[in-house]
Amino acid sequence: MNFRRWVVFTFLVHVLVVAVDKGGGLVLYLLCVNQPQEHGKSGIAASLPFILGAIANLGLATSLVYFVRRGRYSPQVCFETSMGVALAWGGFVAAAAAAVTLFVLPLLGPEWRFDPIVVVPICLSVPLLLVASYANSTQLATDRIRDYGVLHVVTSLAFLPAFFGFFFLLGGDVEREHVPTAVAWGRLLSTLLVAALALWLVRKVVTLRVRVHRDFLRDGVRYGWKANLTSTLAYLNHRLDLLVLAGVYFATLQARGLGRGEAERLAAVQVAFYSMSVTWAELVWHFPEAMRDLFFSKVAGSTHEQARVLTPVLSRLGLALSLLGAVAILLVIDPAMSLITIVAKGDDVVWLRDWSPTVGASLLVLVPGTVAFTVSKVLQADLAARNRLQTCVNAQLLVLATMLAMDVVLIPAHGAVGAAAASSIAYVASTVYTSIAYSRQTGTPIWRFLVVQAGDFRYIREIVQAVVDKVRLWGRR
Repeated sequence: MNFRRWVVFTFLVHVLVVAVDKGGGLVLYLLCVNQPQEHGKSGIAASLPFILGAIANLGLATSLVYFVRRGRYSPQVCFETSMGVALAWGGFVAAAAAAVTLFVLPLLGPEWRFDPIVVVPICLSVPLLLVASYANSTQLATDRIRDYGVLHVVTSLAFLPAFFGFFFLLGGDVEREHVPTAVAWGRLLSTLLVAALALWLVRKVVTLRVRVHRDFLRDGVRYGWKANLTSTLAYLNHRLDLLVLAGVYFATLQARGLGRGEAERLAAVQVAFYSMSVTWAELVWHFPEAMRDLFFSKVAGSTHEQARVLTPVLSRLGLALSLLGAVAILLVIDPAMSLITIVAKGDDVVWLRDWSPTVGASLLVLVPGTVAFTVSKVLQADLAARNRLQTCVNAQLLVLATMLAMDVVLIPAHGAVGAAAASSIAYVASTVYTSIAYSRQTGTPIWRFLVVQAGDFRYIREIVQAVVDKVRLWGRR
């Protein structure tokens, strides 16, 4: 694997994915700019398929890459088994989630009743997400980085047309809650298309066949359950606070005497504000996120000393870039969102009047945590590839426990800003733990993966020059 070459390619792909994803987020914002509660509900609907998919994963996506790169199992054996798990276990998780949501939760009270037209497509997306994930992990494990990147781009591109198709089919009325419904069905259709494309691409390296190999399933689950627990906790840590904010703030408002309808609306508004701040704050993660899977595959096939040299470089570069990015985000958000709102809606006050005060305050307290957590993302990818997953699990559990505890304390009085503070505190705490654990386990001084060194600027110049050359080459074509 030519790591630097594929770093450039993967980074460019990720930039495109981010542009498309954030563009879709802006579209939802503009549709719901005067109905922020619908934006909040849409954010929850968009997150739920991936939360369920993370829970159902069993870690086989990570195991597949790890064992193929280590030469323990062939890509064919891993692919066949993972497809069987995707269909059988993914289908079971989808059915169980639908049954609990539609039949069990309503027994707790009317506030726990959910519309089947939203629940069903969210649940049906789960096995399709697993098929796409396992098939694309096979591409990564076999160094088919180009096709691996293509699928990520298509995953982002497919959603928005599917969403708009269902939105206008339903009638295109924001006030009648068509946006969350269209989000759910758009996600199902786009995921179906992505799963089909993933299978079509991976057929070049494996035979499309379902057959469970017990040895790989046993070893894959044994290795992968901690990887799955880590990824599930990571996704919950990044998205569960939307649900916690909605529930805790709703309960707080009802305890203060507000009616159910008004309490639900105000809670959804806070979710919308917090979701917007998270969207901007998480932009600083896109360098480590772009490198994460490629880096994991690289370390899994490297010696301890090779990884010990590479990891600190990526860690300190990621931290430096995220710090600069955070400053830029804080300066840019109000002018950018005001301009977008004016151009699209002809309204020059709605952002600054309704959205900016809470979103800006949430973002200000959230970015210190997201910047710090950049280091955790790089170090945990290294530790996972070294089969030191318990440290990753511990770090993610620390985030979850700290975040939930602080949510209960801070959300009732501060709403979205309280949720942002809770997440920021949790990210910093986890980063401190991960840094200390990584240093002890690898013998690497903490300063080596935190403090930028003179040689790093040469590395940055090489990557930037490679990106420029690649863009120029594509332009000539």
